[in-house]
Amino acid sequence: MTAEILFLIACAGLGAFWFDSMRAREAALDSAHRSTEAAGCQLLDATVSLASLRPIRERGGMLRLRRIYRFEFSDDGMRRLKGRVTLSGNRPERVELEPHREQPPTWTVVRGGRDLDDESYCGSPAANGQPNSLPPRSDSSP
Repeated sequence: MTAEILFLIACAGLGAFWFDSMRAREAALDSAHRSTEAAGCQLLDATVSLASLRPIRERGGMLRLRRIYRFEFSDDGMRRLKGRVTLSGNRPERVELEPHREQPPTWTVVRGGRDLDDESYCGSPAANGQPNSLPPRSDSSP
């Protein structure tokens, strides 16, 4: 009978730990999402992964679990950068982002990479004394 009671207590403890871990994971995901958004970046894969779990004693002497979660984000949609969220219990302590660009560059697309009417461009047919042989622009072309 005592073995069954100990088994039930162990199952209840594991269930409580699992529930607490899910709440901590959600807090870490929310912190990562808000931090990357505030930095003008995008959280990739919408997930965090547990990197470290250890007990710590806080200033008041209370024993808590410190969890460190890792995640990936992008500043330009191409590069994958790394970040970390540190939680004390279920409370975020610190969010660290790998160095990144503050604002992604904006690109302007120009047909042919240059102004087609620019006579000073040395590679243009007009600069070599030839008429411009490129077809005229139409409204239907991008």
